[in-house]
Amino acid sequence: MEINEAFKKYLDFCLIEKNLLPNTLNDYMEDFSFYKKQFPYIKNTEDMSKEDINDLIYEMSISGLKATTIKRRVSCIKNFYIFVQTEGIENNIVSNILTPKNERYLPEYLSIDEVDKLLNSFDINNDSELRNKAIIDTMYSCGLRVSEVINLEIKNINTEEKFIKVLGKNAKEREVPIRKEALQSINNYYYLIRKNIKKGDKNILFVNSHGKKLTRQYLWKIIKDKVKECGINKNIHPHTLRHSFATHLLSRGADLNSVKNMLGHENIETTQIYTHVAEERILKEYDKFRKK
Repeated sequence: MEINEAFKKYLDFCLIEKNLLPNTLNDYMEDFSFYKKQFPYIKNTEDMSKEDINDLIYEMSISGLKATTIKRRVSCIKNFYIFVQTEGIENNIVSNILTPKNERYLPEYLSIDEVDKLLNSFDINNDSELRNKAIIDTMYSCGLRVSEVINLEIKNINTEEKFIKVLGKNAKEREVPIRKEALQSINNYYYLIRKNIKKGDKNILFVNSHGKKLTRQYLWKIIKDKVKECGINKNIHPHTLRHSFATHLLSRGADLNSVKNMLGHENIETTQIYTHVAEERILKEYDKFRKK
């Protein structure tokens, strides 16, 4: 079912069955608009997943919103998901939903050594592994969101100038430089595999063997499984590679505003969370040095 139609049914349910006030329904519509901006690729209820709400909480937490605001928005969307499931529109989309904490969240990230270990763990003689390495290398090198990498188009890879064009939130396009190692990973995948896949979506860069665009659930299963295989004992979240990208740049002296633009953040306050992580990382390295 189309997502707007499903939400309209939910509002009708709230008005008729729950007898909610018009002002409350207006708040729900505002919360739903916010939700749609965060997940522009969710067009139908079949695109919804149980990870959406946790991802929504995570995004709002690192942007510095108050816990009360987060809880209000999450309550609306969570109840919408429950409605969709209860009505039998979609199944198995509500479980293990987190509740936001009152403190500000400091994102988890991988060290540079862990990223190198991850990227060097792929068997490039295997087609799927070659593709997966290109995906992860691109995500880390450019700080991409999951939705951005699965929607990345072939035409937006500029091998000459070494940058990619990314369609981010609210359909805003940005250009992000890409390191030569990641570009080489893309070229290896494209010329050895992607170029030979004639069926399916001809525009999307990263596809399955049938030429279809990857789902974000499938993508993060790839990453979680590979991290586990590498023996990296960290709680990997869908944005871990993005967080690692920003943290490593700032800890090496990158300009905060440049990192903001590369990440596609609306406000620099969202990017500033990484300065705390970078400072924490530098202090840990300093402590290690003192102990030697």
